[in-house]
Amino acid sequence: MKKLIMAFLVLATISMSAQRGPRGGEDRRGKDLTVEQMATLKTKKMTLALALNDNQSKKVYNVLLAQAKDRKQAMEARKAQTEKPELTKEQKFAKTNERLDKQIAMQQEMQSILSEDQFKQFKKMSAKRKGEGRRGGKRGRGQRGK
Repeated sequence: MKKLIMAFLVLATISMSAQRGPRGGEDRRGKDLTVEQMATLKTKKMTLALALNDNQSKKVYNVLLAQAKDRKQAMEARKAQTEKPELTKEQKFAKTNERLDKQIAMQQEMQSILSEDQFKQFKKMSAKRKGEGRRGGKRGRGQRGK
């Protein structure tokens, strides 16, 4: 009987560990890509989704390249820190304010590049992507407003 229980526990442990996904960020997309490659891929996706012409594609690529370089630089700065600094309320406000200013500037650049219909579609794509969140799906909050 003890051997049967032991065998069951071993099998259960093995099957549970086999179902676990990749560890340590192995499944992160684009981890080995350069900023130019990331900007190129994102531009091509937007070209397909928004039917951009060549001129628009080049302008969008430049915007996305600048954004990718900025993001890569910020990521490297975070990795260089050995410990996570405790931010004051003013620092948190300044950081959030800076991030939102960058988002506004990017949105204004995209609005100047894209046509009105393309920009509406771009906004829908952005809202959908942000709605998914970091966990990759909608959160189960129940039904609100019904």
